[in-house]
Amino acid sequence: MRLTTRTRYALRALVELAQQDEDKALSLAVIARRQHVKPKYLEQILFKLRRARLIKGKKGPGGGFSLARDPKNIRLKEILDAVGESTAPVQCVLGKADRYCSQNALCPMQECWSELKKQIDSFFNSYTLHDVCNNRNSRILKKE
Repeated sequence: MRLTTRTRYALRALVELAQQDEDKALSLAVIARRQHVKPKYLEQILFKLRRARLIKGKKGPGGGFSLARDPKNIRLKEILDAVGESTAPVQCVLGKADRYCSQNALCPMQECWSELKKQIDSFFNSYTLHDVCNNRNSRILKKE
């Protein structure tokens, strides 16, 4: 499995927000500058995170974005889901046809692929944003 840039940027933005005081919001421009992300691209990502109720936005002076929940209550799987990241190793696990595979109906590996997806989902459900911010597992979210 390979995470998309969109997911990596979402994680970096959320870590940035998690490291702020609870009552302090960060503007899109500040997050984009600190994380070296184009503001227009980051805006799309933050929109998805807001729609998933992981962050909240405040307009006006002193406005910006902040976490909607405690980092201990935000699972990495929720973040992946919010930005549309799939944890399926192959399309057939999602019930979608794969134009490169003619074995959809008779695939001897389908059960294995389904089990792998469950394991990946379990992994991402076992970590929270708080864990990432506090290096619960040094293998997660290595600095790019």
